[in-house]
Amino acid sequence: MATYKFKFQKVLEYRKSMEDQKKSKLSISIKRYQREKEDLNKLYDRLNNSNHILYQKASNGTTIAELRDIYEEQVFYREGIKHKTNSVIKAEEEVKKSRQELIKAMQNKKTMEKLNEVYYNSFQAGEQRKYEKNIEEIVSYKESRK
Repeated sequence: MATYKFKFQKVLEYRKSMEDQKKSKLSISIKRYQREKEDLNKLYDRLNNSNHILYQKASNGTTIAELRDIYEEQVFYREGIKHKTNSVIKAEEEVKKSRQELIKAMQNKKTMEKLNEVYYNSFQAGEQRKYEKNIEEIVSYKESRK
């Protein structure tokens, strides 16, 4: 019996490796997105904490210099939030882009796997026909010898 060899095996292996690369790229971009979101949440927490300190100091009485320092700190946090929000948006877009690339790579790999399956089924059918032909020849040879 002959051995089956898929003639596009290298292409299938390449597409599998591309899918693996896209999976790792998606994983990295998701981690980056989550890290950016965590950093943004930390900035919001610091701003809220600064607001709380401002209200406490304002109600207890404080100097204008301290209030100005707190205000400058809040401005710093607000600017950081703006920049971090942009980073979060970019990271989210990167996740979407990576996900789309992975879907396309998975579709390409699946196409090659289906083609491999079709070729394998065709190969098996051909081998079955050869086997049946051999059996018929053996039977007819035995019949003719009688």
